[in-house]
Amino acid sequence: MLEFFQITGSSSFAVRCALEEIGVEYEAIDIEPYDRSRPEFEEVNPWRTVPALRDGEAGVYEIGACLLYLAERFPEAALAPAVGDPARGAYLRWLMWLADTFRPLWERIMAPFFFTAEAEPGVRAKGLEDLERVGEFLERELARGPWCLGEQYTVADIYLSMLVGWQHYKPGLVVGGAAVQAHYARVGARPAIARARELDDLDERLIRFHPDLRGGKRVDAPQVNL
Repeated sequence: MLEFFQITGSSSFAVRCALEEIGVEYEAIDIEPYDRSRPEFEEVNPWRTVPALRDGEAGVYEIGACLLYLAERFPEAALAPAVGDPARGAYLRWLMWLADTFRPLWERIMAPFFFTAEAEPGVRAKGLEDLERVGEFLERELARGPWCLGEQYTVADIYLSMLVGWQHYKPGLVVGGAAVQAHYARVGARPAIARARELDDLDERLIRFHPDLRGGKRVDAPQVNL
């Protein structure tokens, strides 16, 4: 059985969504956010970050890598274009762009102290400026069809939806315009995504119903929602 190392309501949510879309049996292993020293977790991911997967002898970590792995491990779920499909290039580009360009913006906006001890407002301001450009780009791209690749729903849509959902962590912030928000609503309306939200104790904005709990257990220390 697949082992899924996760922290509910964290960035592992995208991989939980993919697992639910596929419908494969898996074991969710809740990691304590402030004590990640479980030996079996470190065996899979020495960096001790979530998400991570163990599938027999295969160990995978990083959001994009986990999503790629699952889509290829379970091709019957049709969550990725097949190798040789002309859409494959755009699919890979989407996943790498989400991981390398879009996701890091949230750390600059929500947690600029990761980057500097002296000029946090400047880091956040530049992040918000770049987020505007990202929103404009997404509006153009998503105008071509209901999903990132047009007619085919893929794990790229799952990843994008989670990243857009993080807009709700900062009151008043909206990513892109009508096309981006419609995409977020379409993904969120899928039964598998609704199940993943329920399992992670999240509302439709990806906000925790019980902020002091992770995996049903109380966590008292503050945590950045990334």
